[in-house]
Amino acid sequence: MSDEDSSSDGPNWQIPISGTVKLYLVQAKLSAQDISELLSLAERHNLRVSKLRTGEEVTFQLCPSAEQSDVVITNVRMRKRLERHIVWDLAKEKAIVTPDWLRDSVEQRAILPCGDYAALRELHETTVENCPDSDCGSEEGTEHTSSEGLLVASEIEQPTELMKAHYTSRYACLRPCPLICPNQGLVRQLAIIRRSRELEGKDTSALSYERAISVVKAYPHKLTASRLAEVAKLPAIGEKMLSKITEYVDDGEIEESQTIAVSARFQALSVFTTVYGIGATTARALFDVFGLRTLSDAEAHYACHPPSPARAERDSKIRARAPSLGIREALALRAELEEKIPRAEVEAMHAVVMAELAALRPGCLSTIVGGYRRGKAESNDVDIVITHPTLRSGSDQVKGLGELLVNRLYDRGLVTHVMHLSSFRSPDALRTAHWDALEKALIVFVLPPPALRAHRRLDLIFAAPEAYWTAITGWTGSKMFERDLRLYAKERGLKFDSSGITRRRDSKAYIPRSEREVFTVLGLEWLEPEMRNADA
Repeated sequence: MSDEDSSSDGPNWQIPISGTVKLYLVQAKLSAQDISELLSLAERHNLRVSKLRTGEEVTFQLCPSAEQSDVVITNVRMRKRLERHIVWDLAKEKAIVTPDWLRDSVEQRAILPCGDYAALRELHETTVENCPDSDCGSEEGTEHTSSEGLLVASEIEQPTELMKAHYTSRYACLRPCPLICPNQGLVRQLAIIRRSRELEGKDTSALSYERAISVVKAYPHKLTASRLAEVAKLPAIGEKMLSKITEYVDDGEIEESQTIAVSARFQALSVFTTVYGIGATTARALFDVFGLRTLSDAEAHYACHPPSPARAERDSKIRARAPSLGIREALALRAELEEKIPRAEVEAMHAVVMAELAALRPGCLSTIVGGYRRGKAESNDVDIVITHPTLRSGSDQVKGLGELLVNRLYDRGLVTHVMHLSSFRSPDALRTAHWDALEKALIVFVLPPPALRAHRRLDLIFAAPEAYWTAITGWTGSKMFERDLRLYAKERGLKFDSSGITRRRDSKAYIPRSEREVFTVLGLEWLEPEMRNADA
């Protein structure tokens, strides 16, 4: 998210800076929204404030510890509680102020007297003495926290160094996976077996193949017989999987994969599950119980045996005017919904959605995620994460926006059906479910004339400002990358999903200010979205 524009402050922005005032934020007793707001205020781009008494210009700078700071910002008002975060003797050497000091100083473009905002009565005198409103206490030590830097509460343990990404890592979130790898032919054949296992309800076996595929996608060398010994040592490559890989290296194909691909059962189950509302279990019933083999068979079957009236998953309080997408409607639209969406069309859809959104809620930010963000030339559907940058009221600005936007798009002839529409849910503090608590609208969308009005799947995800970067990370994918990201976070004592990052033992929330910072707090080396293609 970009910071608020400061260009209106005029020519005095050209005055040279005389120093910095270093700030440290104690996150205890602050809400996630407050933390996000205060971090943003402290790092607002090009922010300069003046000393009231000297008129000198200084900048605020976040620092990672109270020891390095000039001003400690806290909502803690009791000595015993503060001592959990800062040694008392150190506290007496700092200006210890409430969050309103930062808010008011930023608003007035001046370092206000700290004594007026002293957080603890017994520290009032030392807060007055150590306030940087009269002279700058931070000119020595010139290191600066980068825009991708990290400021966290002292109780959030951080790794001393980030785990390096490498193709031999146990975790897909630490294996750089390009969109097309040197062994893409092998990936395609393993993917057929994986898909077959999934369609037959053999989820454990399907996951084993999924993991092996993610390892092969990351392997940077063309597989040859001389490299099989190295491949055998890679994660997720057991004896059975190695035999499949060896067969491919020797013969250029895997017999089981070839047999599955041409089987009538696999072809029928595959095509049935391309229809929204038909999962693997229903597909097997259509094949085994009703003897269906083609989409024409399915259309005839549902004409004689109408499914239950379509009902999209919606919160009871939400009123969407668009009809739900049922199986019969999905069958009729199946050809269009199955078409790949070129990048230019993805961008056109995004532009239309944001133009309509601007009429409802000006100033919203958005990012196209999913396969598009991972570099795919064509996408199966379009995923867009949306937020509002106003940190103090951003959650309220975004709340309920899904219903408003979907209804507007429907009234404008841009939405034909709804598959899922939910408001924000209050997640379990430990977020045990993978389906996050963000507001979502999963819809069928058509571009306005004169564009080709093909029906496309569009997922809109609405995130509060403090969850924007975790939402972007979580919805960028790929599936195996995200699965291992959750696993890796769990093993570090954290909980990650698109709604945010929390510490498992006490539900302490961490609020990242960039996607890179999501990786940093999880202890991971940064991987570009184009290198997160851990699926077939």
